Amino acid sequence: MPPLNIPPELKRIKPFIQRAEELDRDKSPESRVVAYYCRQWAVQSGIPLSSSSPAAKACLGELLGQLEGEKQAMSVFNRAESKQICRGFADKIFDKANMVDRAGAADKSTARTFYAAATFFEILQQFDDETSDAEVTKEEEERRVYAKWKATEILKAIREGRKPAPGAY
Repeated sequence: MPPLNIPPELKRIKPFIQRAEELDRDKSPESRVVAYYCRQWAVQSGIPLSSSSPAAKACLGELLGQLEGEKQAMSVFNRAESKQICRGFADKIFDKANMVDRAGAADKSTARTFYAAATFFEILQQFDDETSDAEVTKEEEERRVYAKWKATEILKAIREGRKPAPGAY
């Protein structure tokens, strides 16, 4: 599947599409589930942004088509299982970046990994409802914010020619 052409008005959903396209290369069930929910979050986030643009509507239509194509495969997981898979994946990516950072070996790749983790934590918002555990939701948000901040800090240190300070999450 060729990369999706995302119009400027849908710039905000681009990270979710990029992560989904990266995960498409890995055919594991876990990656397929996370890619599906990245696309679903992109559609949910993109609908309010696409009001008058034919290009944006076409892009979202293509995303909906991709979601429809995967819907059958995703039906084997209930909502709670899907969230658990997505949360586990976000934690795994976050922990990978955090281990490298705490070891004092952070680089651009570590920053990209933190940013990807933040994206995966953000898609978890689609699973939140009135029955969600507030503590878990708060922790997910804290990890998302920390991951974005840490990615920015690492890149800033590299640009300034200094070694990124190890984190303490």
